[in-house]
Amino acid sequence: MNYKKVNIEGWNRKEHFIAYRDTVKCGFSLTVKIEITQVLSFIKEKGCKFYPTMIYLLSKAVNKHQEFRMAMKDEELIIWDEVHPIYTVLHTESETFSARSTPYTADFNRFLYDYAETDEKYKGDLRFYPKAPPENHFNVSALPWIDFDGFNLNIADFTDYFAPSFTMGKYKRVGDEMLLPLAIQVHHAVCDGLHVAKFIQSLQDYCDNIHKLS
Repeated sequence: MNYKKVNIEGWNRKEHFIAYRDTVKCGFSLTVKIEITQVLSFIKEKGCKFYPTMIYLLSKAVNKHQEFRMAMKDEELIIWDEVHPIYTVLHTESETFSARSTPYTADFNRFLYDYAETDEKYKGDLRFYPKAPPENHFNVSALPWIDFDGFNLNIADFTDYFAPSFTMGKYKRVGDEMLLPLAIQVHHAVCDGLHVAKFIQSLQDYCDNIHKLS
């Protein structure tokens, strides 16, 4: 878990960080529609599963942007070199879910293999956390039953929890495109609208060019 410290005094977002961490503690969320036509074509061709494929694409986009890898550690603002997904998995028999984690790797096939191993290892474990989550993480969940236009995850205490959260909905066809609703929740102390826009563009590029990533 390597990281670098942020020199807040020399940071161009120093005032923004202080304001949204200490004075007006807040995050923000928005929902977008990601075009996943190429993703669905790819998983049909390769025999992959949709959920871990999207977790991989989200992980790749998150790790590209430092604003999505920030955290407080030992009272200092840091940027993790790498962050890993914590994702929810439904247990149909109990209608509860677990939060599992699989280490991110840029190797797509390796990530899917590790995801499958995690799935097999903890498939009968109904605990919320089958294993301790990594400190350097971000969050993924899914509502595959609902095609939503807006979703807001309310986090009670925004003080120092900077890990972003992503929630996927039910995808549907609109014209010639397959669209996936994706809700994004970030802490405003470390992330602005511009950074979210850049992240969305990266994710869309990875979805459009998924055949080049495997």
